[in-house]
Amino acid sequence: MIFKFSFALLIAGAASGLGSQAAANSLDQPGSLLLFPVFDNSRLSAYTITVTNTNSDMTQLGNLLAGTVDVEFVYIEQSDCLEFNRTRRLTPNDTITVLTRFDNPNDQRGYVYVFAKSPTTGQAIVWNWLEGDSTALGAIPIIAADLPPVVYKAPGVQGSNTDLDSDGIRDLNGSEYEVSADELHIPRFVAGLHSSLILINLTGGPAFTAVANFLAYNDNEEVFSGQVSFDCWDRRFLDDISGIFTNDFLLSTNHNPNESAFGFETGWIRIWGQIAFSSATQISRPAILVVRVDDAAFASLPYGIGENSKGDLVPHGPFGDLSP
Repeated sequence: MIFKFSFALLIAGAASGLGSQAAANSLDQPGSLLLFPVFDNSRLSAYTITVTNTNSDMTQLGNLLAGTVDVEFVYIEQSDCLEFNRTRRLTPNDTITVLTRFDNPNDQRGYVYVFAKSPTTGQAIVWNWLEGDSTALGAIPIIAADLPPVVYKAPGVQGSNTDLDSDGIRDLNGSEYEVSADELHIPRFVAGLHSSLILINLTGGPAFTAVANFLAYNDNEEVFSGQVSFDCWDRRFLDDISGIFTNDFLLSTNHNPNESAFGFETGWIRIWGQIAFSSATQISRPAILVVRVDDAAFASLPYGIGENSKGDLVPHGPFGDLSP
């Protein structure tokens, strides 16, 4: 299975889109769980998150319309993966937009996932009618950005329970929700733009440190390898991750002098999870997610290939998800 992720910045009135887990025609489809890679409540930024219920069924069932669903917003704080939760009810064709600074005033930054729940039982359910979007205004280094979520469909009958092992953890394992991509490709980076990566560990939870391997290619197909480690959610500048991403280093390689972006060297990256470990155990080939952001108002999530069924949102404790 091949997944495509995208990301967009709104600069000088120009807009392009970011999505995930695209269909064959590269258009995103609604799902049962939406993963928003970043929220930032620092004083220099204002983030909004939008969730839309596209179910149009107005049939009256008791006190509810058949197309009604509850959605739970789960904020994951950057350093320790602690959760802050809110549940909203969306009627058919309903949509809600929240300003994260007011919706969750206690956490500064991290990521958010939103999943469908039964309005009668409160259980997580298959509800492949959720769509979403998020915006960032005034964030540094982003001026203004549009960041649609990574979308996970749930298999099974619409309205049926997704928590098959009854552990309260959203498993991205192909049985509860779709799996994540196994290897991520960043098709372009430009040295000298103060680029950064947002790194999210989707396996093991807050007790685990993830180690990701990467291969970076210059503009003449030369390849250089490295590693980066992170815990729950982190943001790292490329030149802090490795010197191979600096303009001076790339100029010293056997690069193509005819290929550059405004005088800066370019390249691309393969990245995948190598291991996630805690004080008690380790998990090989963990699922990860990466967002690339450039100071010069360009950003992108990678393409993804393969399938990784080890994602889980979000177990706590040093043993991770004991029933993945």
